[in-house]
Amino acid sequence: MPRVTLQAPHDGLPPAIEIAPAYHEGGEGFVFFSVNGRWAVKIFKQVHPDYEPLLRYVMSLFKTLNPEHARFIVPPLALLETIDGERCTGFVMRRVPPRYRELLEFVITPVAAADQFRAGHTWGSYLRAARAIAHALVVLHAKGCGHSDVQFRNFLVDLNEGEAVMLEADAIVVPGFKRPRVPGMMGFIAPEVLSDGIEPSQSTDLHSLSVLLLHTLLFRNVMTPLRDYAADAEESDRLGFGKYALFSEDPRDSTNRPSRLGMPLFRRGELSYRILPPRLQTLTQRALIEGLREPAKRPLAEEWLSGVSCAVDELYGCARCPALHYPYPYWLQPPLRRACPFCGQRPQPPLPVVLALYEHRHGGTFVPINRYVVLGDGYRLHRDTIEPGGLPGPDRRHAHPIGYVVFDGHGRGHLVNDSGERWTSRTTAGSAKLEASRGQSIPLEVSRMIRFTSTSRLAFVHEAGGPV
Repeated sequence: MPRVTLQAPHDGLPPAIEIAPAYHEGGEGFVFFSVNGRWAVKIFKQVHPDYEPLLRYVMSLFKTLNPEHARFIVPPLALLETIDGERCTGFVMRRVPPRYRELLEFVITPVAAADQFRAGHTWGSYLRAARAIAHALVVLHAKGCGHSDVQFRNFLVDLNEGEAVMLEADAIVVPGFKRPRVPGMMGFIAPEVLSDGIEPSQSTDLHSLSVLLLHTLLFRNVMTPLRDYAADAEESDRLGFGKYALFSEDPRDSTNRPSRLGMPLFRRGELSYRILPPRLQTLTQRALIEGLREPAKRPLAEEWLSGVSCAVDELYGCARCPALHYPYPYWLQPPLRRACPFCGQRPQPPLPVVLALYEHRHGGTFVPINRYVVLGDGYRLHRDTIEPGGLPGPDRRHAHPIGYVVFDGHGRGHLVNDSGERWTSRTTAGSAKLEASRGQSIPLEVSRMIRFTSTSRLAFVHEAGGPV
């Protein structure tokens, strides 16, 4: 077996690693896996004198990452000395488990997504993966770095767990120190890189991130040109994604609008960004309409992370199609307009309850925070939803809910207290205060306010659900 030796191994790394002969070849080099399955080794094809100083700097940036953040990226851990006794340039990193696969496999077409739904994954699986992708960019940008190549080949995904890991951390951009080695992948590159020769940076990452997240959630590239701008295909793409870049749902120009936009996905339709919760719709508009030519207006990675995380609380189940969950379109009126975007099935009564969340501010006032919670029959309410500043966790399978919804024989919803705190409630019309201890419930009627603890958020019944 080939054997690589390491320069100054640390943090549990061995001085030498045996690698399997098989390898993966990329544009810059070869990637091998260790025989014991713990490590991956990248060896560059061409030796550049600046590689090792740059890699050392990258290692110093990520050396102090806490475990929560380190799970989203794969940084270099140590430089290589030799392979089978011959000098080489490269590094060792942890190996991502084989169950992770390229995001490309899952989102390249609606057909690929439909295959995943039939295999037991849900749209919620994609939503959790999108959250992990956004989190990776948050970690990277917090270090003052950019990636320059945010696209679906550079993320490995485990849909079963809703996890994602960003690759190519060695190719990051460090302003004033480390320039980008590649401009990115066509389709994800920010238009100013193609049209004006701007170097990739955090600002261009934000365009690429928005396109990638929407591709993950809608199963299409929302920036794909639908006309030719030159006889040469490569030049046409350069112009279509650069100088003439246009969001497919820009309200001012329908040039790139798919003909079957808004039709159910399983009827050969194309998903609109308007199936997403309002917060994600707003981020999309800021990124690809307002920020398409004005990078300063693009949402930060933290905003995408928050928006995608909160969308978990707005999912509703479809009784008919394999996608299983979809964002419940409570913003559409009347309710008869609401339907599953994947199969077209309209939700059956009783319709879910929709809560609007308010955050406490100084002076005893509560302000809306643009957070909504959709609760169908049997749905659970979690503590991370009502905690001040809280976001839904990436996995609630082991979290104990603080309450759950039941509908009575008349189709009216009630929130049952499953916590140790005493809840209080009243309506905006000034009705008598209701209290509910563990095992007791509060009726979910429009305009009712619920306070869970003295420091928690306030929940306001935006829609009572029930009969249509």
